[in-house]
Amino acid sequence: MKSGQVVCYGELLIDMISSTTGDLTQSKSFLKKFGGAPANVSMGVSKLGIPVSFMGKVGNDPFGKFLKFTLDSHNVNTDNLILSDNDKTTLAFVSLDKNGQRDFFFYRGAHEAITSTEVTLPKNTFLFHFGSLTQTNNTAYNATDKLIKQAKEQKTIISYDPNIRESLWGNLNLARDVILATAKKVNILKVNEEEALLLANTTSLEEAGKKLFIPSLDALFITMGPRGCFYKTASFENYIPTIKLTPIDTTGAGDAFNAGYISLLFDAQKRIPEMSQAELEAGLKRSNVIASLTTTKKGAISAFPTQKQLKEALSSL
Repeated sequence: MKSGQVVCYGELLIDMISSTTGDLTQSKSFLKKFGGAPANVSMGVSKLGIPVSFMGKVGNDPFGKFLKFTLDSHNVNTDNLILSDNDKTTLAFVSLDKNGQRDFFFYRGAHEAITSTEVTLPKNTFLFHFGSLTQTNNTAYNATDKLIKQAKEQKTIISYDPNIRESLWGNLNLARDVILATAKKVNILKVNEEEALLLANTTSLEEAGKKLFIPSLDALFITMGPRGCFYKTASFENYIPTIKLTPIDTTGAGDAFNAGYISLLFDAQKRIPEMSQAELEAGLKRSNVIASLTTTKKGAISAFPTQKQLKEALSSL
């Protein structure tokens, strides 16, 4: 019997994706898409058939109501989603280059106004997943820290994907300090290659892996786009390749990878140190494929593969 649920916490926002390739200054129209890294993860987890709740804060406005409706319609529990009458829903304007790489411009909103009095981690949480964008100011930081402490008290698996956005932090040195301090409190740290090099203050991915993996972690995951991922645990480390596809939009690929490894842990009802190397690597191979398939359409959620599409892609490897 599988027990508990996954809880994702953090930013829930509107991705306004440019309909034309290139710089935002050249954009003429935008596609409104569901967004926010932890929210994307919650949707991906739900699509993989796992019970999941989302905690966060949006405006009680048309955008916030659209986001809540989207979560509800994908079977993500929104009992702990706050619709604020005092704050507007966060907007992220996104431009894509010809390779599907992104550039962001944010209108900051409700996600960073969440307070510690507004959050409590459900008692049946199997895994708690969050990012760093609710750590960019004292108010939201305190809410996030409260949830981390509750997760540790409940012996919940804690998964952290900082998802660094320089324009929201303002100071990358501050971001590095906060994220590295938080990494000491979690079980799983997932970063992309650029973030790994930034946090480790190096130009070598191998050196970044050595610096970022600390004894308190169950695992470090570093995603590398079309080259797959690198992982390191106390017992194993390796590079895991992925399938080769032509990317259209890389938005949400890292979130899809997160949904993949979270589903691995929930389905197994295990922590990573309890897994064999073969079991972990099979799960990461699957996570890579989920992430790759997500890059073949615009928008994170619309591109997330169904279980049937995932099965077909895995069978072709």
